[in-house]
Amino acid sequence: MDGGRPLAIDLFCGLGGWAEGFLAEGYRVVGFDIDPRFAKLYPGEFVLADVSRLDGQRFRKANVIVASPPCTEFTSLRFLRKDPPPPDMRCVLSSWRIRDEAGVPMVMENVEGARAFIGPEKAHRGPWYLWGDVPILFDGRLPWKEGGIPRAQNPWLVGYPGGPKMLPDGTRPRLQAWGRRRKDPLAQALRAKIPLPLARAVARGFL
Repeated sequence: MDGGRPLAIDLFCGLGGWAEGFLAEGYRVVGFDIDPRFAKLYPGEFVLADVSRLDGQRFRKANVIVASPPCTEFTSLRFLRKDPPPPDMRCVLSSWRIRDEAGVPMVMENVEGARAFIGPEKAHRGPWYLWGDVPILFDGRLPWKEGGIPRAQNPWLVGYPGGPKMLPDGTRPRLQAWGRRRKDPLAQALRAKIPLPLARAVARGFL
């Protein structure tokens, strides 16, 4: 606790999707990531660090740990390669180790493809799958994402199952992957960002 505020530790914090939700619920949030590009954009207290080298005992006073290990090892695109190698589990295993050393609850988030290697998820909301000490919320259901573009109208989803064949203006879009044509170097981090309603719901579960 910090001045009465609960403490959340955010591993592989990225742009701070978890942090935005926890901050909105009154937490102090400290995020750790190896990528310095996130330092000025992260809404909480950013620490540039290799998560695999962190000592979980330093987080014993935290109320909860959230972790979003890189999903590139588990994305379905890896299976487009012939005989893909087993995924690198070091980031996932580091997260579990830190949870055990800290002795506090942890919620881990990743993509659907991680289920084959991490095991069955505790809950999921859209493409965000959750493992660990996921609180039971809303009769076991997680909240819907607020706002956004309907899937059938989202030009960035063209080429995916269920994506649009025609855009609302009657034009035929080019076959593209979501975000591939964006020049934003943080496009991948933006796509992976936890939705605010989901982050807030999980945060409330630990108050």
